[in-house]
Amino acid sequence: MVAMPDTRPPGDTRYFRRLMGTDVDQALAFFTGDYDFRTPRVRRTRPQAHWDFAGVGDERLSLRSSRFLVDLRSDSRVDDEFVVAWMRSGSSTLTHDGTSYDLEPGVPVVLPFAAAYELHHRDIALNLVHLDAAFVRSVVGEDDFAFEPMRRPSAEGMRTWQSVVRAYSSTWLDVDHGLTESSQRDIAEAFASAAIAAFPQRDRWRSAVTGSGPEHERLRRALEYVHEHARDAIGTPEIAAAAGLSPRGLQQSLRRHLDQTPGDLLRSVRLDGARADLVRADRDETSVADVARAWGFGHLGRFSATYRARFGELPSESLRSR
Repeated sequence: MVAMPDTRPPGDTRYFRRLMGTDVDQALAFFTGDYDFRTPRVRRTRPQAHWDFAGVGDERLSLRSSRFLVDLRSDSRVDDEFVVAWMRSGSSTLTHDGTSYDLEPGVPVVLPFAAAYELHHRDIALNLVHLDAAFVRSVVGEDDFAFEPMRRPSAEGMRTWQSVVRAYSSTWLDVDHGLTESSQRDIAEAFASAAIAAFPQRDRWRSAVTGSGPEHERLRRALEYVHEHARDAIGTPEIAAAAGLSPRGLQQSLRRHLDQTPGDLLRSVRLDGARADLVRADRDETSVADVARAWGFGHLGRFSATYRARFGELPSESLRSR
C-alpha cells in the first residue's frame, strides 16, 4: 500500500488522501472505516486484486474516487453523510428496503442514508461526493431533511449536478493551490445546493401510509401523483384518476388514513415545496410572489397567512434567512 503525503498549503483545512495496493484485507480495513462494511465477502476476479482511492475533503464536503477490482458482497451503512455516487466502470447492484437497483454508468444517485443496504460490486470504479448531513440540512433549513435513496435525477437535475461538478471539482481537488475558508464553504454550498435541486427528496408521506392492501396502494399512487404534479393545475378529479379511484373514493380514503381532504393534501404539498424554494433561494434574484405563483398560489395575502400558520414565520422571513 502506498500513501501519498499531504501537500495542502498552510491554512487550507482540506485533507488529501491517496492510497493503493493489492492486499484485499488492507482494502477492506480502509473502506470499512468510511462505509461500514459488515461481513464482507470477497471473490477474486483476476490473479492479482487491485484497489485504489483518492479523496480531498473537509468537514463539509469530500470528493472521492475509488476502485476495487474484486467481486465484493457486503452490508453497508452511512449515518452522518449524504453520499452521491456514480459508476465509472464495472457493475454494482444495491438492495435497499427490499428493492434492488443496478447502478448505471455515469448516472449519479444518492445512496441510502442512516439505513443498512446490501451491495454487490464487481470490478467497480466509482466517483463519490460526500456531503455532511448536518451541513446540507442547514442549507435546506430542515433538521430532518433527507434524500430519497437510489432515485436518479430528472434531465434538468442531471444538468444541474453535472454543471456544478464541472465548475468546481478541479479547483477543489487541486491541493497545491490553497483555498480560503470562505471559498471552501462556497464550493461546499454549491455542491449541497445542486444536490438539493437535482435529487428527489425523501417523501414523508411514504411512512404515513401503512398497510399493503389495494386501498393503500391506490392511496400511495394518489400521493405520488400530487408530489410529482403539485406545481400543475390539478385538483380532486385528476388526483382520483391517477389513483384509480372515484373522487368520492379518494376523499374517503384520504379521510380514513390521513385525516385530510384532497384540498388539504394539495395545499400542504405546495406549501412544503414553496418553503423549500424560499429557504434555498437567492433573495436578490427571487421574490415571494414568484415562488407563490410557481406553486399555484394566486393570492399573495392568503398564501402568506397560510404559510405563517403552517411554519410560524412569513414567507419573506424564510427568504431572508438564506
